[in-house]
Amino acid sequence: MLAVFATVLCPVAGPAGAAGHADARPALELTLGGLDVFDGPRPLAGGLEYRWAPLGSWALAPGAGLLAGSDGSRYAYASLSRRFALGSAWHTTVVFGAGHFHDGSVVRLGHDAVFRSGLEVGRALGGPWRLALAFDHLSNASLGDENPGTELLSLRLSAALGDTARAAAVQAGNAPPVLAPDAGAAAAASWRSSSRRISSPASAR
Repeated sequence: MLAVFATVLCPVAGPAGAAGHADARPALELTLGGLDVFDGPRPLAGGLEYRWAPLGSWALAPGAGLLAGSDGSRYAYASLSRRFALGSAWHTTVVFGAGHFHDGSVVRLGHDAVFRSGLEVGRALGGPWRLALAFDHLSNASLGDENPGTELLSLRLSAALGDTARAAAVQAGNAPPVLAPDAGAAAAASWRSSSRRISSPASAR
């Protein structure tokens, strides 16, 4: 996995990659990796996550996703993440989350409520695409009698969604106001009505 990550990301980034680094659009992310990377037989894990555009002065991006292991384990979660720039194309992302975990035949975390903390290091590939190497720790935070925890090492491919210019304007606070479709027509009708009242003989008298 590390070799694939290095092979894909080592070429010099072009202008498209640098532009994509400032992308503030929501994204759909595909995860593929292995659970229990330090301990067990390492069941495969795949997942899908939707991350909304960053919000507020802290630029925190809410997310929601599902992770499934080949041993039958399942993890449905919500998360908050923040991305930090590492030059023109590289970035690192810190992720925290919580959700419901269903034990599998190999990965058993001792409680239904499981918390997630993770770190991603990635690079813009050009256009809407990004690729990251991600490391996540899953734990029940001692809510159960046992708290074995587990680690997930994965590749994370994401595709930004929506309009780039609009997302950048919203992030900068310069987005143009969105008017109702008939707002202009209503304003014009009101102006014509006022003009007729002023110019009519009855109004003049």
